Amino acid sequence: MDGGGKLSPQEAYAGVLMGATACDGHFADDEVNSLVVALARMKLFERMNDKQFGQMLDKLHGVIKKKGVEFLIDGCVEQLPSGLEKTAFTNACDIVLADGVVEDDEKAFIDSLRKRLNIESKTAKVIAEIMVVKNKG
Repeated sequence: MDGGGKLSPQEAYAGVLMGATACDGHFADDEVNSLVVALARMKLFERMNDKQFGQMLDKLHGVIKKKGVEFLIDGCVEQLPSGLEKTAFTNACDIVLADGVVEDDEKAFIDSLRKRLNIESKTAKVIAEIMVVKNKG
């Protein structure tokens, strides 16, 4: 990605969630916590130690700072492991909804991500409704 290098499957998946965290222009603590929790419980990340995990997040954050969320998401969607599209989308919705408020830029991000990941709008609506219920209160 930087310098033409491709993202690893872990970086691609984490990058989608990092994009969800940053799509409103800042990293809210509750969104970052949701990101870390979502990644830590996945088999995809079980072989990563804390240092590698931190380096991966730092790399992705650096891409966002230099090139922006859209650039990161473009690279992530290309490298996302097959079969994890709905999982990534669901976790991205969860992160966006973690603070209980969905800003216009967050709505635009989720809609754009849905299209890039080829998720039907009907399916996306159900996922979003479930995440609203999950994050209520």
